Amino acid sequence: MHRGAWRVWAVALSMLAVTMMFTDEARAERVELELVLAIDTSTSVNADEYELQRKGIAEALRHPSVLNAIAGLGEAGMALTIVQWSGSGKQITAVPWTRINSTPTALAFAAGVDRMPRRLKGFTDIGGAIQFSTASLLTNEFDGRRLVIDVSGDGTSDRNDPRIARDAAISQGIVINGLIIHSIDYDLGDLARFDLHQHYLHRVIGGPGAFLLNAESFQTFAESMRDKLVREITGPLLAAR
Repeated sequence: MHRGAWRVWAVALSMLAVTMMFTDEARAERVELELVLAIDTSTSVNADEYELQRKGIAEALRHPSVLNAIAGLGEAGMALTIVQWSGSGKQITAVPWTRINSTPTALAFAAGVDRMPRRLKGFTDIGGAIQFSTASLLTNEFDGRRLVIDVSGDGTSDRNDPRIARDAAISQGIVINGLIIHSIDYDLGDLARFDLHQHYLHRVIGGPGAFLLNAESFQTFAESMRDKLVREITGPLLAAR
């Protein structure tokens, strides 16, 4: 093909790419917040504790304080998904991306959580969970003003250092918050609790206004998740600490 023809073809391809980019943006559904709830289903989380997490999320979404926070987002609302994660290469979308902008849509999502089966077990790879959640945020059909990953778990990473995935997510404008769950079955004392807190504080959470909460047990998970959702939906209030 003649060099001039190649140039015309290259320009045409560039214009097509730009057109497709703007078309994709036009098709994206605008929301105030895109939020991934990434929950730990590794082996350290037994069947009863998984049920407490599942029920805790559903209960939090039905709570008046969370419903009021959602109402405050206006018609655009938020987009929400749930990811289950455990070891390396073990992450799955458990509840698909859904727009939530009213009490009925929140209650419908909660009903979906009620039916959510446990899909994974294995080791603990927080970095893998963040990487999977980041990809989910960047490739879904929504266009959020804020992008947030909410990582909850009861242990430190036993595979990869999560700082690599965390820093990559932050570079994409994503905020990562954490919820530590202290498991009675695996409680190794105050030093282990301190190490878990430090692990999440320095290797997991990050981004403007990122924060870390503690659930004293799986039994108090619902209350902690409720408080966390209210803070994430209403926007960053405090810097990471």
